[in-house]
Amino acid sequence: MMYHRFLAPVLVLTLFFFSQVLFGAQVIKITTGYWPPYLAEKMPNQGFMAQIIREAFAAENIEVDYTFLPWSRALAMVKSTDYQASAVWSCTKKRSREFLYSDPILPYHYVFYHRKSEAFDWASFSDLEGMNVGLTQDYSYSNTLAAAIESGLVDADTTTSDVANFKKLLIGRIDLFPMDPVVGEAIIKRQFAVHASSLTFHPKPLRRAFYHLLFEKDSPDANRLKRAFDRGLQTLRRNGRFQQIVEQALAANSSSVAVEVLMQKLINWEATSNPCSPATDDTSSHGEN
Repeated sequence: MMYHRFLAPVLVLTLFFFSQVLFGAQVIKITTGYWPPYLAEKMPNQGFMAQIIREAFAAENIEVDYTFLPWSRALAMVKSTDYQASAVWSCTKKRSREFLYSDPILPYHYVFYHRKSEAFDWASFSDLEGMNVGLTQDYSYSNTLAAAIESGLVDADTTTSDVANFKKLLIGRIDLFPMDPVVGEAIIKRQFAVHASSLTFHPKPLRRAFYHLLFEKDSPDANRLKRAFDRGLQTLRRNGRFQQIVEQALAANSSSVAVEVLMQKLINWEATSNPCSPATDDTSSHGEN
């Protein structure tokens, strides 16, 4: 009888702790970088892309813990056991051999920013001959632009930040600066509001791709976490929460022109069954970098 009196509370405690493991929220640790308004440590919800990812996982009872790092380190740290994913990246042939990609989260494209006072139009890279293009250190833009720079068709002026490139564009140090217009308009609105009327962008895309969450391919949890995120993302799309997050963020952080560009892409985009198609976008990351 003493044995049974001792065993009963032990069983209760054991069941309690197992229930916490089985039914409590798991925590996924995700690396990311600075890419406002998508991702930024000090923004509300740490940026609206961070919010989408967080709420998609929450729909699957998984909590998200973000660590903000330089982009190159953010990618490298997914190889460690301390982190399970990195946000957000576009698909490349090289990375698709090492990582699993989530379903597309959001479409994006890069455009060329230029001074509004100087007429600019382009149909092919030959139209850029002799121009000076500002680049941000550690970013990758497109193989086509890289080839144009390597051939000497255009000159490249690389600096350490997007803000520095906008400053150089304003004072005439560079002629063009490639940038996601959602990010570009947010930077102009926050840091160059006085000069906003002096800058514009050409609507022709330099590159098109999707933003994805990236998982270490060799991790035993990678496939399970990817499937959970994809399910949660679909939940947000079906219940209208995804569209609500995007619309609220764009209204707060971007220009009407950039809002229209992205909203049209959201209306018309076609996410294929293959979440990562590197043949269609052999550029680098995220909106990276």
